[in-house]
Amino acid sequence: MSPTRMRVALAAAGALALATQFAAANAHAAVPHAAAASHSAAVRKAASPDYTAAQVLAGVQQNSTAANQVNTEPHINTMTRAMNVNVYQVASGVYAYTSSMAIDDDGSDPDPDPDHQDSTTFTDSNGESLAAHHVPYYVLGADCWDNQTPCPHFFYQEHGIAGGQFALVFYQGQVIGAILGDTQTANDQTTSSNDSRELGEASVKTASLLGIPDSGTTGGVSDGVTVVIFSGPQWVVNGTNANLNDTTQALVQQALDTLGAQMAGNQ
Repeated sequence: MSPTRMRVALAAAGALALATQFAAANAHAAVPHAAAASHSAAVRKAASPDYTAAQVLAGVQQNSTAANQVNTEPHINTMTRAMNVNVYQVASGVYAYTSSMAIDDDGSDPDPDPDHQDSTTFTDSNGESLAAHHVPYYVLGADCWDNQTPCPHFFYQEHGIAGGQFALVFYQGQVIGAILGDTQTANDQTTSSNDSRELGEASVKTASLLGIPDSGTTGGVSDGVTVVIFSGPQWVVNGTNANLNDTTQALVQQALDTLGAQMAGNQ
């Protein structure tokens, strides 16, 4: 017996409503008693459709409103230096921002960048610095630049975010998974003007997976990259430099479905 598919128009009102339609499924038919269990499982699966990157990103953008803004002071776009990046709580425990992607090549992988550092703030499960050419990671500010609590800027430690925290990263119709791997703070590098208020940097591997030029000296894009961070210990990814990429990418559809359902009001 075939389940009947119907499209559910999501309400435009509400702080967490999606701006796009999501597919929902329902089944209306009697089934033999012997097949009831398997039929119920099929209905549950049909009732939880796979959300696409486009659907979820549309919902994130719809919920990136002034009412949902977390920071009260603007962040710095890492590439352009414009102070125009904001962070929004787009669903319960989920935070999003759109900015540049500057390339972080720090960590245990060698790199010709003269500013390359051998260490990252967070390490893999073996205690090794993350490998920027192998692990897709993103970068957040190391501290509250303002030295205030709560921080006027988005400070990850105030929002249930830790090293290895999973995020979806969207760019030009694509989506990948990444983890929090390094932090940004002011320093005296001669070729950089680093600042913990910056948002918009990720590893070589993150860029390469999205088709973004991934050189630490000439790569990156100035805008259009959306990072959606899932807070809480259940979204912390563990593993080694050898397997962290595979483990992280395996979570992408689960994260899309979880966030899609939450923004649609189904959770």
